[in-house]
Amino acid sequence: MKLTVDLSALHRAVAPLGKVVTDFSITSRADELESIGSHLIKGLILGKDIQLGDIDGSNGILNYDGHQVMLYIPDQGDEIQFVLEDGKLGRRIHVAECSTLDFMRETGRFKRYDVISRIDGLFPVFGRNFKLKQDLEGEADLGVCKNCLKILNYKGYATQSYAIKSQVFSDFSFEQFFEVYSSYFKSLPASSNNISSNYTADWPSISAKLRSELNYTCEQCGVELKSDSKLLHTHHINGNKVDNGPDNLRVLCADCHKKQPHHGHIYVSNEDVLKINQLRREQNKFDVFDYNNIRECADTALDGLLQKCQSTRLPGAELGIVINDNGNMIAIDLCWPRRKVAVLINMSNAKALKSYGWNVFTAFDALNNFEVFQAKIR
Repeated sequence: MKLTVDLSALHRAVAPLGKVVTDFSITSRADELESIGSHLIKGLILGKDIQLGDIDGSNGILNYDGHQVMLYIPDQGDEIQFVLEDGKLGRRIHVAECSTLDFMRETGRFKRYDVISRIDGLFPVFGRNFKLKQDLEGEADLGVCKNCLKILNYKGYATQSYAIKSQVFSDFSFEQFFEVYSSYFKSLPASSNNISSNYTADWPSISAKLRSELNYTCEQCGVELKSDSKLLHTHHINGNKVDNGPDNLRVLCADCHKKQPHHGHIYVSNEDVLKINQLRREQNKFDVFDYNNIRECADTALDGLLQKCQSTRLPGAELGIVINDNGNMIAIDLCWPRRKVAVLINMSNAKALKSYGWNVFTAFDALNNFEVFQAKIR
């Protein structure tokens, strides 16, 4: 259908301005706005496309411009044929600031790495089979670096038996890993955000009614979120989003919801976890600060440190502590208040806390300087 619009009034209004250019065209530059995430999935060459200084590993997890990244060497040399058959035989993927990366820097071999953010477990590799005098390339399911798992104590890797360590390595999922440490990034990995909703048309009203009936209270941890209802979700127990039967629905706070099996794709910001824990504390939902209770309620990014503290029988930490800094309320992720030791995910308030005599650590610093860290607490 053709639309006719009378612009005569507009022309009369601009006439006093003199000559007005009316012939113009708009050139789309949408291709220039392509997300950096898509470039990272394809891989960027360190030293050419991206500089070493652009990679931030201060929190342990490798980060580029707010995106989760990994480092790996695509050139698998003369082992390429075997690597294409079994990627676990190849050079490993690095997800954290580990001793291997330190060694590669010291020996001048760090520029061999590419920067990538592909979390499906497959990575583009190439090499030359000198016996067959043949260049080969393809995608391989490369394994994660064990030193990275150790330095982060991922799933207790550094404190477990050899059998459990082997299981953690063999079952490792890059997507699940970055979901655990999502607090350090702007968003979840790309494939996690592509989960289809598939909710029924009446889902908003069903969810709202159920949350209201339960007085906006989480059925798992008991926190009441009437004043922050956006942090209260309705969970499908069997994962089927069209099954809205009462036996399949459970009202959970965002933190408890994220920690349900197969629900790591739910992004919960560090700020939201801090708010939920603050309310849990105010409402006396922390009966005992034992490590099992702490690990259930703490940000998942802190779990490696908490497992280390638990295995060394460090006195229990506390959650939900807030410090009043001249009206600016500083929420602490994890702390030992009597010893004034705090662990922060977002270090923006570290300076203020230190001015009040607090010893402030990142989880990564606490893990890698554990003797110093625990001496501050014992």
